[in-house]
Amino acid sequence: MVQDSSALAPFFRAQIEKNNQYNSVWGKHYRELVEQIQAEKPNFSEATIRQVWYERDNGVSSLMQGGMSLVEFENAQKDLLTLTRQIAEECTQENYNRVIERLIKLKADGVLNKVYRALCNRAFAAIYPSKISSVVNVNNFFSCYNYCNNHFQLGLSGEREWLARNVELKETLNRALGDDIDPIELNMSLWHLYAYEIQDKNAIGLVGSESALQENEQEDDVISSPLPKNTILYGPPGTGKTYRTIEIAVQICDPIAYSLQEGKDESEKRRELKKIYDQLIKDNRVRFITFHQSFGYEEFIEGLRAETTDDGNVKYEIKAGIFKQICEDAAFGHAGAQEMLDSALTRLQERLSEGENITLETQQGKAFQLTYKSQTNFGIFPSQSKKEDLGQGYNAYLKDIRQVYQDPRAKVHNPSYVRSILNYLINQRYLPLNTQSVASEKKENYVLIIDEINRGNISKIFGELITLIEPSKRAGEPESLSVLLPYSSTPFSVPNNLYLIGTMNTADHSLTALDTALRRRFDFEAMLPDITVLKDTVIKGIDLPRLLQTLNDRIQVLYDREHMLGHAFFIPVVQAKEDEALAFERFKRIMRNKILPLLEEYFYNDWQKIRMVLADNQKEEAPDLQFVREVKYQKKYADLFGDNGTDDLGTSFHLAAEDDNVWDNPIAWQQIYAPQKEKRRSAE
Repeated sequence: MVQDSSALAPFFRAQIEKNNQYNSVWGKHYRELVEQIQAEKPNFSEATIRQVWYERDNGVSSLMQGGMSLVEFENAQKDLLTLTRQIAEECTQENYNRVIERLIKLKADGVLNKVYRALCNRAFAAIYPSKISSVVNVNNFFSCYNYCNNHFQLGLSGEREWLARNVELKETLNRALGDDIDPIELNMSLWHLYAYEIQDKNAIGLVGSESALQENEQEDDVISSPLPKNTILYGPPGTGKTYRTIEIAVQICDPIAYSLQEGKDESEKRRELKKIYDQLIKDNRVRFITFHQSFGYEEFIEGLRAETTDDGNVKYEIKAGIFKQICEDAAFGHAGAQEMLDSALTRLQERLSEGENITLETQQGKAFQLTYKSQTNFGIFPSQSKKEDLGQGYNAYLKDIRQVYQDPRAKVHNPSYVRSILNYLINQRYLPLNTQSVASEKKENYVLIIDEINRGNISKIFGELITLIEPSKRAGEPESLSVLLPYSSTPFSVPNNLYLIGTMNTADHSLTALDTALRRRFDFEAMLPDITVLKDTVIKGIDLPRLLQTLNDRIQVLYDREHMLGHAFFIPVVQAKEDEALAFERFKRIMRNKILPLLEEYFYNDWQKIRMVLADNQKEEAPDLQFVREVKYQKKYADLFGDNGTDDLGTSFHLAAEDDNVWDNPIAWQQIYAPQKEKRRSAE
């Protein structure tokens, strides 16, 4: 729940009290390094420089990934001493920028392998603990910053860089808490806020401790995300799998926009994330597919599709499936870039196929005629060629043009001709002038959401490509693999900026029955009923959290945990709880139209068990409060079959009629979790 700024100081004082519970030794090591730095400044010892720049865990924060090697550190030690002295001069954004520029130069000169922004941030944090927090990872700090700003309505600017935002937030906290607050304890509490309040709610498979920090500098030119490349969300129906996919997709594709939602009221956060998600869908950075039994390789990867030509003949063309399409887009790394190039190539092909003569020149001034050969390549006929047997000419493949568009350094067939065609498209204004800048920027992340992933035949859908989705086998990784596709005969790999999110309903298929090949290559996140989402929701005396918990306890005993009822069924009730009449109408509709049919499906119309789930078997003294009622057929049985043998026919049940008063009676619903028998016992 969003609070005002007056709650800021009590909140952080309470957080500080918990520091030792989270980590009893961190504060001691943190303080020792800070005191050591202050005592030596500006003549820092070799030991201090080593602690600040090389040690993975130096007391301020731990960078278990992304640190420099020992050889690298030793080669750069003198430069790092100079940088540390420069950092100690002043804690300003201008000085920070100068330090980063120096690190960039050290990388360009081959002294460092990376820019090491997180290590630079850690150095500032160690030297200026009263102004800079220990959350040195940029995205993690922005999450803390936005959480505080939104949750306590602080009115922070939200527009500046990591250091400037740190100074702004720490000044605000220092004013609220007073001069007596220990800056180190406050910094530790900020990290614990991230690790145990923010990260625990958002991250999949991350450790909630200071050791989870990661270096921001990425050498593969991909915007990094700490989330797994392949994730499956599994759980019973109604546990929020759909919303969770939205949340993860935004977190992957736009981490800054995601962090801006931290600390907001949950309903407002949901609305904002859905808006961002919808825009990502429009930009084709997030795509959605549902697996089913008839879904196959041809729809997912590529296949032959029959099309009728203008003269009535049938021709077969190779069509890319959704997985191949998003892999190609992700390889470009920028929304709309491939679509723009494909449109430009199509226009050029149309002009050539209509008989237009186009002559181009290479960068060396050699002229050549460009012709249309097929959907996959252009024909090249050099004007001054001495070869008399050119035949069909040289080839300039569209796939090579796409590769050079992505990366001007790419090795392709006939590169001079390929680059000339690309330059022609730019000169014709089919492509923007800054086309080549596509390769210079970090690639954006893409997400493919596969709903009901367990319903498809995985071997049939992925075929030989199942290995390529492994993180270590992705394009851009040291162990990357590629395969030749059977229809187009083109090399194919899965880019490392594509994330796969699958969902599976355990009420349909158990996790144990999941394809082994898929199980090995995905991380799994259980989505279970969460009654805390329904906290304090009481409608006409019906305690919603208690009702759901009781129903699920009984289902687990009578069936299993994979068929429990999810909290998401009741979200519409929570949203309307300020209007009790509306909330009750929604509650009744959900119970009658969703929950009861689901119970019928689970128990195969075994009404006796359904009665036990609803506690109707405990309402014998009040049959008018039962939802499933016994039908007395004894007289009818005798008329049909005589007097003998009718005892073996059993008891029949029926659901209360739609106009029965039981549906409108709150007591009937309350007695699902507090049956009359229990009430009478407590009264005695």
